[in-house]
Amino acid sequence: MQITSSVEAGAFVKSLRELRGLSRQELSSSSGIPLRTVYAVEKGELNNLSVDRLIALLAALDARLDVRVTTPETAEEAETNRLVKLAATGTLDADRWGLLS
Repeated sequence: MQITSSVEAGAFVKSLRELRGLSRQELSSSSGIPLRTVYAVEKGELNNLSVDRLIALLAALDARLDVRVTTPETAEEAETNRLVKLAATGTLDADRWGLLS
């Protein structure tokens, strides 16, 4: 799952907690994160959620955090990547368009 905001992170933590059948208090105790913080995270109100706190919450929920950092692409890079993906999936005839020389 890709998480791009504190609201999405909170919703994910809440859904995992409910799936595991844990109360917020139990999650707080097992993660070492204060109960008020757990509430704030689940409501998406914690705009400065640290990676350490998120990792602790996820670990207590038997999940882990994988991080990928990306940078914005230029229009040219985006088009090149789009063409490469099309060619790789067989939806673009690379030979016909002279992309493979």
